[in-house]
Order: sequence, then C-alpha cells, then structure tokens
Amino acid sequence: MSTRNILWFDEINRDDVAIVGGKSSSLGELTSHVKVPVPYGFATTVHAYRHFMDASGVNDKVNLLLAKLDDIENTDLLHEIGTQIRATIMQAPMPADLAQDFSAAYQQLAQRVGQTDPFVAIRSSATSEDLPDASFAGQQDTYLNIKGTDDVIAKIKECYASLFTDRAIYYRAKQAFPQEKVALSAAVQMMIPAVASGIMFTLNVADGNTSQIMIDGIWGLGEYNVQGIVTPDDWLVDKQHMQIVSRTIATQDVMLTRKPDGGVVEQKVAPDKANQAVLTDEQVLQLAEYGKKIEQHYGCCVDTEWALDNHNKLWMVQARPETVWSKQHSQNDDGVKTMETTQKVLLRGLPASPGVATGIVHVIDDPQNIDEFKQGEILVTTMTSPDWVPAMEKAAGIITDSGGMTCHAAIVSREMQIPCLVGTKSLGASAMATLKTGQEITLDAKNGVVYAGNVTVAQSHTTNQPLLITLNTLHQQLPKL
Repeated sequence: MSTRNILWFDEINRDDVAIVGGKSSSLGELTSHVKVPVPYGFATTVHAYRHFMDASGVNDKVNLLLAKLDDIENTDLLHEIGTQIRATIMQAPMPADLAQDFSAAYQQLAQRVGQTDPFVAIRSSATSEDLPDASFAGQQDTYLNIKGTDDVIAKIKECYASLFTDRAIYYRAKQAFPQEKVALSAAVQMMIPAVASGIMFTLNVADGNTSQIMIDGIWGLGEYNVQGIVTPDDWLVDKQHMQIVSRTIATQDVMLTRKPDGGVVEQKVAPDKANQAVLTDEQVLQLAEYGKKIEQHYGCCVDTEWALDNHNKLWMVQARPETVWSKQHSQNDDGVKTMETTQKVLLRGLPASPGVATGIVHVIDDPQNIDEFKQGEILVTTMTSPDWVPAMEKAAGIITDSGGMTCHAAIVSREMQIPCLVGTKSLGASAMATLKTGQEITLDAKNGVVYAGNVTVAQSHTTNQPLLITLNTLHQQLPKL
C-alpha cells in the first residue's frame, strides 16, 4: 500500500495517516468499519505526492525557499515565500504515470457509480492534520463540484500547492511541526447534492459536556458554516436519552450551492426557508445516532461533518477525533475563571472558546491588515478564516460578528485556548460597530458577555463592600441585547 499512488476508501483505515493523511484515513475508517453512509471515493497517496515533488524537481526548490524564512512572524516575508512555493508547484508538470493513475481512478469511480464524468469533492488530506492532539483546522484547501479528468488532476495539484499557503506554513511552524515532514493526499469523493450541511460534535463544545451532542446546520454547502459567513441552526441532544434538549434556529439569508456545469455559487435563501430549520427533529436524532456510533467506534468524542442530499438522505462526509476538550478533560482543569461584577455590558456573543481576557480592542476587517495587530490585543472582526491565524496566535481574545460554535474562529480558538465569542450579530449587536480600536474591554467567553473596561481593576476598587451579584445571576437579570 505504501508504494501505490491510489487507494480506495474501503482499502484504508484510520491507522493509515502516514499513507493518505488524516482526512482520507478517516473517510476510509468510516467506509470500512463504521458502516455509516459515506460518499464513495479514492485517495491519492503520500507516495504519489512525494513522487510528484521529486520527479518534478519541486522538492529541492521548496526546501531552498523555506530556508529563507528566518522569521515566521514577518508576514511580508511569509507571504513572499508562500507565493513563490505555490507558483513553483503549479508550474511543474504532473508526471505522466501519476496523471495516468489519477485519470484511471476517476474513470473507475464513474463506472462504480454509473455516471459519466461524475461531480466530485476534492479534499486536501495532510499527514499533519486531524491528529489526536492537533486538528490543524482548515489549513489546506477543498474544491467542490469538480467534473472531468483534466479538472480533477488540476485540483489535485492545487491541493498539493495549498500545503504551502501562508497560513499553513505559519501554523505548522507555531505547532513545531517540521515543514519537511509534512505530505499530502487528496481525497476524491462523490459530490453530494447537498440541500443542507453542517458539523456535529459528540460533546457540547461550549462547556465540554460529554453527555450532549451538538449539531450545527446551514442551507446549502458546508463551507459557509466553517467560514463563518452564515450563523447556523444549532441543536443539543441528550446522548443518553436521545432527546433534543435545546434548539436555536438562525436567520440564514445566503447559501453556497452547486453550479450545474461545475463549481459553486452564492445564492439567496428563499424567503420561506430563511427562518426555517434546516433539519427536522427526526433528522437531528438520526444524525445523533450516527455520531454515537462513530464515537463508540473511535473510543473518543469526535468532530464530524454531514450533508443532507436532495432525496433527504443524510451522509457523513468527515470524522476526526475531537482535540480541545479531550485534552482539557485529561488535564482536569478548564482554566476558566469566575468573575463578579456590575460593570456595563457592551454586547453578547456565542461562547465559542471559554476563558476570560482583558485587553485593548483592535478592529480589523481585512486579513491584509493583520500585520498591524499587536501581541495581547483583542481581535474584533466580521469573521476569520485560516488566513487570520498569525493574528489569532497573538490575540488575548477574539470576537466576531458572524459564525457559530463550529466556525473556523471557534475551532481554532478552542485549539489555541484563546477566549472567543462569535456571532454577536445573531444576538442583536455588531461587535464591529459597537467596539472601537483602542478601547479597553473584558471578554467573558465562558458566559458570552463583553464588559466595558478592566473588570479586574473595577473589582479591586470596591473591596469596601461585598459583591453580591455573580456573573451567572447577572446574565439572568440582564435583558438580551
């Protein structure tokens, strides 16, 4: 297996990360052993990637360029080196034997599913992602609704290049993962004609409660959920009794959909669906059953992705070990402080990553300006993507207008253990409009509240009388913004 260029999902399992990367190995595990509905496909192998890099002469060029990156915090240099590496990869021809193998596998997939030139999703699967102690969330690219042999081969090469985006190079460096040891597989998977999609954790990511399952869902393709462009519907399911214990239905105005001739496009959500739940209660519980089954098989809480097709069938399109709360549970310390205060509440958000932070606000609306962000500031923006990681790494806290508990900002903040609120607009107030650069605030990301000023200092000045109002009591008394 280690010398083949192509492996089918039913030939691989989660022990094959070194051969096909984290994402592909998980898809193989779901297909081969868990027996939940998974769109079929194949994975290009790490052997194929290394063959491309060596045969094309790219590998030596990449190593020389990486050697020039002597300061990972120099964003201009990082961008220059990353751009040169990606251009070098894209300009290199795909070796003929690899192109032949990739083409043959795609045509074989077409025969297996009974379609001519089927639409596929092509997902980057790095050997450094979806590990038990680090997710490396969103560091490489995914391409949706791809059709035809030439386009499939081209997108596989783009996956290779995405291993060296600025954000991926930076993130690996900060995680002390050797750049030269990383390699990439591309998972080529049948494209689900998704009317809705989302993410499911087999715990409550807000507080680490392992007795609950959290499900997020949006209309259309799932990229807008991860990117935080749309705030998703949210359900909590009691894992033992398999009952829905809470539901929050968000207004969704836009969605990402498939184009008939390939690729994707943003569309308006029909008015009668904008405030309608994307899943029925029966579908929520069916997903929860799939989640329990995957968790029992993996032996740990899991982070999964799902899609609902146009025939109302639910598919599992990804699964990986949950990393953040699992690590904190093993340390038996959530690190979250409890405060007492009567300070002014500025706004509320969804408590995506727990913790308390006091600092100076820095409002940024464009990732091109992240080099202006200073260590220890509180980042305020509309949403984040993997391009924001260099700024997120420096942040004392993060607040976003958009997004849900499973968007990129939420996932990466939990992994980095940075206090984070998301989706402030969904709770009535825009962080971008409310907060100003240079303003001092206290972010209580356990309870989803932003206070004016330094709450710790305010408390120290009131020691002449006891504080009777705890945060939890205060939150119950204050009206929703």
